[in-house]
Amino acid sequence: MAFGKRNTAKQWARFAMKFGLVLSDPKLWSTLSDQLKDRADGMSDVIKDKYGVVRDRYQDATDRFSDATSALRGDSQWLAPTLSFVGGIAVGVGLGILFAPVSGEEVRSAIRDKASDVANDVKDKVSKMTNRHRASGAAFTGTDGD
Repeated sequence: MAFGKRNTAKQWARFAMKFGLVLSDPKLWSTLSDQLKDRADGMSDVIKDKYGVVRDRYQDATDRFSDATSALRGDSQWLAPTLSFVGGIAVGVGLGILFAPVSGEEVRSAIRDKASDVANDVKDKVSKMTNRHRASGAAFTGTDGD
């Protein structure tokens, strides 16, 4: 199955967004932490006296999962992780442009076209919602009927 360059980029972007959503799911981290704790508890009971390293590694792993869970819940500062994420995106875009098999002008044109497409889609959706709202006879009061 052959894909065009634009479709491949779109597929990678979708994959990256889905992967980011999975990694940012607090329930996932909580479940992983619980499973790790249960398995490590079972292992540590059997080999507790012989292998003390397991308990130390288990404690380190649960501490890391706890820190990740706290960060995902917003208990820690958000600026550093956000800047790291944005910096990673910037590095990825820079490398993508650097190693792109097309010229810079073609890349800029493709980005411009995509941005224009997205802007037009947003305008169309807003227009449809506005027309639908006007057709329903409701007034734009901003009070939601209060």
